Amino acid sequence: MTSIDRISGLSPLSPTGLGASNDARGAAIETMGEIGHRVLAWVDAASGGNGGGAQAWSQTAGNGSGFAPDMGELARRGDVYGLGALTSELSSRFGGSPAQEGELRRALDDFTRQAVIQIAGLSGASGDQQVGGVRAALDGASRADAPAGLDGVIARFEAATADLSAQNRS
Repeated sequence: MTSIDRISGLSPLSPTGLGASNDARGAAIETMGEIGHRVLAWVDAASGGNGGGAQAWSQTAGNGSGFAPDMGELARRGDVYGLGALTSELSSRFGGSPAQEGELRRALDDFTRQAVIQIAGLSGASGDQQVGGVRAALDGASRADAPAGLDGVIARFEAATADLSAQNRS
């Protein structure tokens, strides 16, 4: 069985900002779940997808925050996934320094880029196949040995990104 075909053992998570976790593991996993919702919303909007990936992802990550793609933000070449707001919220929650906030933003950008490659590359596949690799990265990040606080959030994002990057190369 490949990671694409794998079904996650994680229970659904609450979206970031709604009952948000104050521990590094929970905060990282919740935020990855929300980023997955946002990436799937854009992939569905761009490809005219049937939402199968979004439904499969909701079984893993719970319901998202209601994020909707903003074509105006895309035209402005802005923050189409809203990563700036996610970064600021996490940094504030954990009392991060400006340097940590910058590291977190880089980690969110890198994770999102790899998730887009993974999900968009499988946009015609079944929902479970489309999100299987991201689901596997989420599982790996949930088990990663990481410190507490914002550094732990960053470390979990880096672990998930490394997992997705390896999948995307094969």
